[in-house]
Amino acid sequence: MLAIETRNLRKVFGNFHALKGVNIEVPEGKCYGLLGPNGAGKSTTIKIILGLLTPTEGEARVFGYKAGSFKARQKIGYLPERIGFHDHIKVIDFLRYIGILSNMQSSELDERAEELLEWVGLGGWGESPIGNLSAGMKQRLGLAQAVMGDPKLVILDEPTSNLDPIGRSEILERIRDITREGRTVFMSSHVLPEIEVVSDYVGIIHRGEMIKQGKLKDIKREAIERGRHNYELIVDRPEAIMHELQKAPYISNVARSDESILIQASDEDKLGRNLPKLLLDAKVRLIKFAPLGESLQDVFLQIMGEMQNVEKG
Repeated sequence: MLAIETRNLRKVFGNFHALKGVNIEVPEGKCYGLLGPNGAGKSTTIKIILGLLTPTEGEARVFGYKAGSFKARQKIGYLPERIGFHDHIKVIDFLRYIGILSNMQSSELDERAEELLEWVGLGGWGESPIGNLSAGMKQRLGLAQAVMGDPKLVILDEPTSNLDPIGRSEILERIRDITREGRTVFMSSHVLPEIEVVSDYVGIIHRGEMIKQGKLKDIKREAIERGRHNYELIVDRPEAIMHELQKAPYISNVARSDESILIQASDEDKLGRNLPKLLLDAKVRLIKFAPLGESLQDVFLQIMGEMQNVEKG
């Protein structure tokens, strides 16, 4: 069964088309990572799945139930990108309240709350007001509340924000725990290495369209086969060298992705010989030049570069 299914999902705000026929399939019991640059439509998609927004066209379903229906919402636990708390409430009381909203038996509340506080690394903090927690500790509490009601589907929007490297690693392990228990995770993050660590499936959305979706290992293999001559170039002033790269006869395609310049070489030897002079003539400082590899970060950069080239052509 599919935990999440969207069909021809469209959302229009005035004259802005936020989603343009997005189709998503999230298998039950897997972790699905939703990727895309800022403004691609990730948050809009999540809000429609949660029932917080109504699509202009198309539909979204959660375990077969219409998104936003009572049956669908019963299945979901949610950690938003920016979670707000009432600082005066005790940590344990907050989790009890979430349990009550989730229709848990009163006899289960304390045991479940204490168990989850230990699970997220907040053991011993139950009687503390939430206002005494650091930003990273509040993020841990947010994950605990997302699973307090024993949901079948856990939706996480930037789940490791505000955490230090050790905290990030611990929360990623907790996300693995969730899928090991047979739950489904639908996760959005700007930190692609984290998506790569926990996800079985990924979807890449760009300007409101789903441009790639499937098993992570299959998407990586396809991108590697296509991208044998692709390179990532990072300089301090990319705009100063873009025009010269676009004119070079030994470069077939050039695209920008945030701070990176993505280069597809038609002649790798000439690129290697001529790039130092191009950098000197443009008076830019080289930060990184390397072939795109097998990481999800590299695959994402390659696909974004390909999309930009299609749009130009």
